[in-house]
Amino acid sequence: MGSIRSKDGVHLQGDPIMLKGKIHSSRWTGWMVVLALLAVLAVLYLTREDITSPPHLVNPQPATREIGINQAGYAPSAVKIAYTTTAVGEFSLVDLQANHAVFRGVPTISQKERNSGKPVYQMDFSSFQKPGVYQIQLSNGRGSAPFAISDHVYQSIYQTAMRSYELQRCGIALADTVSHVHHEACHLAPAQVIGGQGGERDVTGGWHDAGDYGKYTANAGMTTAQLLLAYELAPMTLKNTSLSLPQADEGERVAHAGEPDALAVIRVELDWMRKMQREDGAVHHSVKTAEFPGMILPEEDRQPQYLYPVSTPDTAIFAAAMARASRVYHSYDEPYAQMLLDASKKAWAFLEGSSELLVPESVQAYRIKSDKQSRVWAAAELYFATGDLRYRSYVEKNLGELELRPKKLTPSYWQHTSAMTIITLAMHQRTDWELTQQMRNLLIRHADQVVSRINQTAYGTVLQARDYDWASTKTSLGYGVHLAVAYQMEPKPAYLAAMSRQLDWVLGANPLAQSFVTGIGMFSPVHPHHRYSAASGILVPGLLVGGPNANANDNVAPQKQGAKSYVDDVRSFATNEYAIDYNAPLVVVAGFLHERRN
Repeated sequence: MGSIRSKDGVHLQGDPIMLKGKIHSSRWTGWMVVLALLAVLAVLYLTREDITSPPHLVNPQPATREIGINQAGYAPSAVKIAYTTTAVGEFSLVDLQANHAVFRGVPTISQKERNSGKPVYQMDFSSFQKPGVYQIQLSNGRGSAPFAISDHVYQSIYQTAMRSYELQRCGIALADTVSHVHHEACHLAPAQVIGGQGGERDVTGGWHDAGDYGKYTANAGMTTAQLLLAYELAPMTLKNTSLSLPQADEGERVAHAGEPDALAVIRVELDWMRKMQREDGAVHHSVKTAEFPGMILPEEDRQPQYLYPVSTPDTAIFAAAMARASRVYHSYDEPYAQMLLDASKKAWAFLEGSSELLVPESVQAYRIKSDKQSRVWAAAELYFATGDLRYRSYVEKNLGELELRPKKLTPSYWQHTSAMTIITLAMHQRTDWELTQQMRNLLIRHADQVVSRINQTAYGTVLQARDYDWASTKTSLGYGVHLAVAYQMEPKPAYLAAMSRQLDWVLGANPLAQSFVTGIGMFSPVHPHHRYSAASGILVPGLLVGGPNANANDNVAPQKQGAKSYVDDVRSFATNEYAIDYNAPLVVVAGFLHERRN
């Protein structure tokens, strides 16, 4: 790519650079630059047992948003590309600990930026692999955010993202010494049941779903299923990475003995989901208040909680997630795994007796039109959990409900679960089932098309103009999940490179030079639409916000600007809110990359 390695380690020349591109000038003062660099340096000293020990701090260089780069950093062997729309003759890679240039190269024109029409220049320094803390500097003196090159970069990202679920817990008092997140026990009263025979029900526990304090079964099912997929794709990473969880009570310590931290975290949500199931197997849609609370602490939200009626889409997603969980937990807690499987079978029995779509009128705003894809997913998971040919037969008879065109396949969410079903069918095989190979071939063709699409974009993102909608960051990483599964079946280096570039985009290698994960990167969200963070003044780390949304439905973020339709503003629920399902593909991609790069 026209890069030239420095032979003499010459110091860069130039005057200090003032920090530019600040969203909130009061936030990015000099001490915040120091903290940002400290976070990057910490990656180099990460251990599995202690994530709090600070490394030696060096003086940081000033930084601007003129250069898009993964602000967490890169594995030594990873593709490493920075981006700028500034035409310069040369760029340098500066070692911030030694304060001198270690690599020089010439930017190359990539593509034109969609909205501005400006050419985008790539700065490829992939051949440089020495661990350390670095900054890209342009020949005009402008610098990037600091970043690390380290074997532990992806593990650190995984760790922060996975740990965030523990900080979203509902129904208990939290006092986390790592992040300093703390609040009293919340939402402890029984919920009032809407419809049916009414009454009250205990549905305490689980995780707050997003920036508010509601809890939704379908989103919980999609999230836990993907986190369990992370365990299947990267078992050593999830087994061996300590999350330094806040002190659990005695009951939890006994229940989780010998269990990886990640599975202990996921179990919290699974236990809440089981509370959402009726005796007949049907599953309630959600528990929440009638009105969204203000920006208050969770224990201050004292509105009545309502348990919304059962639905067949939620019941099917519940059945799929529980069946998958039963397979994973079987190695650690067989009675618990059986309990999960029984819950899945019970949900399936209800679905068998309820062939029509059942969606409560109170949630019609979510525009759920069909449950057929989710039923096929549930049957697939139950088949691999039990070997019962009834479930296999259902999959075969209803395969046409899935999106089977490689070019049209998109990441799953609670309304559209084709990809999760195809992934399950491709990854597992109980007998010589020809459908398994068909699904593998489909995923590989799909992955090849995704790689081709990525290679045609200016910033190496899979996102097209239509994808800059709700949770574009989740969409980008969702395609990364597809690439991870395809790599398991056919380990093409191009899949791994394309996957890592989706993570790069989310963490700052984009037109805004914006990391979309709280606490990761110098330019990361500091005002997410997240009630606890806003009310407490304590930023919960590891939360992936939705990111650019060209529709900007909140009338706060700029509209119709593609990748630039984003603002770090607490009012922007359309671009700056977190949700548990957003984080799930981040966990999968970061965990898988650490597993494969190491």
